[in-house]
Amino acid sequence: MKNKPYKTIKETPSGRNKKSINLNNLSREKNKELIKKVETVGVPGYHVVKRKGEKKFLRSNLDRRKKNNLDPKINK
Repeated sequence: MKNKPYKTIKETPSGRNKKSINLNNLSREKNKELIKKVETVGVPGYHVVKRKGEKKFLRSNLDRRKKNNLDPKINK
């Protein structure tokens, strides 16, 4: 299974992810940019979800390891 390199570093008060860090190269990306990347070229381990009446959001693919999911937020 491939590593999931993104961790959340900023989120809204309601818990929506706003910014993530790529642990492979320490680049910071807005989740809006990550969503576009996943939709266009794909990023292994992640997919985009769109619920009726809500904005799109990024979700990591399910596996048994909790520590590699986008949540919880990590401190810089």
